[in-house]
Amino acid sequence: MPTTRRSQHTALHGSSLVTRNLRLGRGRTSIRLEQLEWAALDAICNAEGVDRHHFAMQVDRDPQRREKTLTSRVRSAILAYFVARSGLIVLQPGNGLMAGLSPAQTPAEREESRN
Repeated sequence: MPTTRRSQHTALHGSSLVTRNLRLGRGRTSIRLEQLEWAALDAICNAEGVDRHHFAMQVDRDPQRREKTLTSRVRSAILAYFVARSGLIVLQPGNGLMAGLSPAQTPAEREESRN
């Protein structure tokens, strides 16, 4: 099981950041994520039948990812995974539209489609 380390900062300020080690093709590294992000990552790994190390290695090697750090790439991949499955459409900055989330259907349309 991966090692969990909490800094003195955590004890003093109540941060929920947790540091864990991951094995990638290039060796071992550690990343700090919020407890909720680790739980979300574990849920993805369970659903996809992979472990954290494999997920992080795939994210790290993804040429579409432009984030500078592995931690940022993992966070973005977690968010992208859940957004893709939520039915929400993410409006990308720079395409002339306001950035944000907009529902694929209005609540009334969703309710109508259920009936």
